[in-house]
Amino acid sequence: MRGAADPAHYAADMARDTALEPPTLPHPTTRPRTLRWLVLVAVVLVLGAWLAWFLRSPGALPTEDRSVTASGVVGTPLYVRAFSAPSDFGRTLHVSGVKVHTEASADVTVTPLLCTGGSINDVTTAPEQFCDDLANPEGKDLAAGDSILLEIQADQPVEAHIDRLSIGFRQDIRSATEPAGVAGVDVTLAASGKS
Repeated sequence: MRGAADPAHYAADMARDTALEPPTLPHPTTRPRTLRWLVLVAVVLVLGAWLAWFLRSPGALPTEDRSVTASGVVGTPLYVRAFSAPSDFGRTLHVSGVKVHTEASADVTVTPLLCTGGSINDVTTAPEQFCDDLANPEGKDLAAGDSILLEIQADQPVEAHIDRLSIGFRQDIRSATEPAGVAGVDVTLAASGKS
């Protein structure tokens, strides 16, 4: 008869008990998983910031330090070259708009126009002699040799200062609004002298 102290029986019970116990595995720490998520978030933020900068930074436009002084008469539109894309411009800009800020002694109308295929020297009353086409720049393409003119007119004598303009544009998939052209325009429109 076997007793509880039977060594063979005891060894069989022990083998059976240990075979049913699951092996103990080390508990994973949450630190490496958290670190991986932090690194992933940091990489996504850096890439997002770079992409935002890239899309909003197509490059500055040419500016000039000089100002233009122009004079004309009331009732006759005066055209002043505010920006001209040089022949080595190497870019085509899809213009979304032109911002103009004017301070004047009386009411004056300042309208930006895109002169394609040419440019005026500085000031003229007949831009069609120099431009293949003269149109609202919004939605148009501006390339080498094109320019932005300001059409200035008033119904009464006026003195005005026009700040450097800003051009909103898209180039490929990038877009921006950048200052461009001459530093400013000082205009005097005098009475025409007609009675």
